[in-house]
Amino acid sequence: MKGIPRLLFLRRLGLVLVCIFTGLLGSTLALAYAEEPLNFIDPFTQQEVPGQEINTIHFDLQYALSLAAGFSVSDSIRMQLWDQLVDSERLGTTPPYSYTNCAGSFPTPPEPGDVCPAGANTKQVLWPDWGKVGAQCTTSRFGPYSPFFHFPRQTPEELGALKDWGWGSSATLSGYEAYAWGPPLALTILDASCSYTRTSLIDTGIQAGSLEAFATYLHSLGDSWSHLLCIQAIDSGKIDAPWGTHTANASAVPPYDPCGYIPAKPENYDAHGREYGSLWITDSTRTVTGILAIYAELTQRARVREGQYSPLLLDAPLSGLEPASTLREALDRFVHEWGFQSADEPVNQFAAERRSYARQIAQAVLVQRVLLQRSYLPLVQK
Repeated sequence: MKGIPRLLFLRRLGLVLVCIFTGLLGSTLALAYAEEPLNFIDPFTQQEVPGQEINTIHFDLQYALSLAAGFSVSDSIRMQLWDQLVDSERLGTTPPYSYTNCAGSFPTPPEPGDVCPAGANTKQVLWPDWGKVGAQCTTSRFGPYSPFFHFPRQTPEELGALKDWGWGSSATLSGYEAYAWGPPLALTILDASCSYTRTSLIDTGIQAGSLEAFATYLHSLGDSWSHLLCIQAIDSGKIDAPWGTHTANASAVPPYDPCGYIPAKPENYDAHGREYGSLWITDSTRTVTGILAIYAELTQRARVREGQYSPLLLDAPLSGLEPASTLREALDRFVHEWGFQSADEPVNQFAAERRSYARQIAQAVLVQRVLLQRSYLPLVQK
């Protein structure tokens, strides 16, 4: 696997198994949805890394879902890391406890004079934000492929292409690049005087069909549900934007704006805040739908590829998670029990509760998993 030599990976896995065994004895097991005010915790060392925020769906819950689907602990960790890396690009501190998906390359950007209408003011590059794009980080939220990975439409050309590549039925990943230019005082792509997209083969540096590629696809699958209303609003013309993007560039987000979100000032009622809790039930239910879509892909992959345990049925009993009694109920509680953030408690309180509950799901799953019995038909001799 890329980025983690096999021997080193096995050594780290030993640390993880020790932690799991300790957790089962009663100790705490440390293990485009918006980043939450929770630090990355290295799954091998349990070291918390300040300043590296994660999302509890892409990171903490991904681990629990992979275990429930039947993947080994080591494969579940691989997907947990590579799901979050689509947003984070780099996690951890220093080798050997550092992780990155930055192994690809970018094409030469087009010249605005070749693709923009005559007279367009293109003195400023509004997109990509190259100053925030890491070298070789093709999934960067600030790069030319950002709308493709983070705002994919649920179409064969976009999410379907990611699925084919993640599963390995296609050796290449066909997507699109996005560019925008505007006058010197323009602030965002919404102020662009010229925007341009073009189809291209994306060099991610990730092997098609690998678990790393599959986890990358799962991240985009989740984002396709997270950003669904925003994408629909843009495609219908209700919001004037050249491609999937968050629209807020002011000090506040209008309630119910399907694209409105300010990372530096998250609110319970913005596009991502509405994805949690029980107050905005339509949006939070869509979050559950996205999680179930991810789990469906995981169980299918586990059955035909890397799975070692029988996937847990959503409505099968799952002990130790009162008041939830099944995996489906546990996932519903994960989303609906806690809002995005609390107004009267520390900002990270609700996110911390979700992280803790994801750990409980993982522990409950580990206790009752059953080895997968595969049937192999003998070859018929002619």
